Amino acid sequence: MSKLAKRKEPGSSLGMSGFYRVNIVDPDGRVAGDSGWKKNLIPFQGLLQYVAYRFVTSNGSAAVPQYMMLGSLESTLATNSTSLYGEYTKATHFASIGATSSITTGYPSMTNRFYATFSSNWLITVAGASTIGCIGLYSTTDANSIFCGGSFASSTLGSNQAVNCTYDIVWTASTF
Repeated sequence: MSKLAKRKEPGSSLGMSGFYRVNIVDPDGRVAGDSGWKKNLIPFQGLLQYVAYRFVTSNGSAAVPQYMMLGSLESTLATNSTSLYGEYTKATHFASIGATSSITTGYPSMTNRFYATFSSNWLITVAGASTIGCIGLYSTTDANSIFCGGSFASSTLGSNQAVNCTYDIVWTASTF
């Protein structure tokens, strides 16, 4: 009997990455601080609630991100996190994700881009603080509804500075 060459079985994979950028904006519109693009971590809770449950429409699944939150600490998000470290936890600390959020596609990937603006004096008014160092996407204004997040070099805000945020979730599909 002749030997047959081993045949590679077809398969596929799906990957998802998030990237964010935070800008501090002076009253005249000039950018006073820029975190640069940073890669986030999607903890187990985010994968479970937003991806795994969603595909089987299980009880307990969460809606797509509708809110963005900033926090004070520049600290690494852990895979078992349910919220950001140093987040400002009151509902008033969230910004609604803008209606201009978009989806762009280009095989083999798709990007969901989310935008939010925190107005000048927002942080000092609601938290009595002025430092930011982390960002996250949430389905509700419950601090435990995090989808994903990450940290950047912490920055101190002036009372007249706004914060513009852009957050990308990149989905990639491939066949091997």
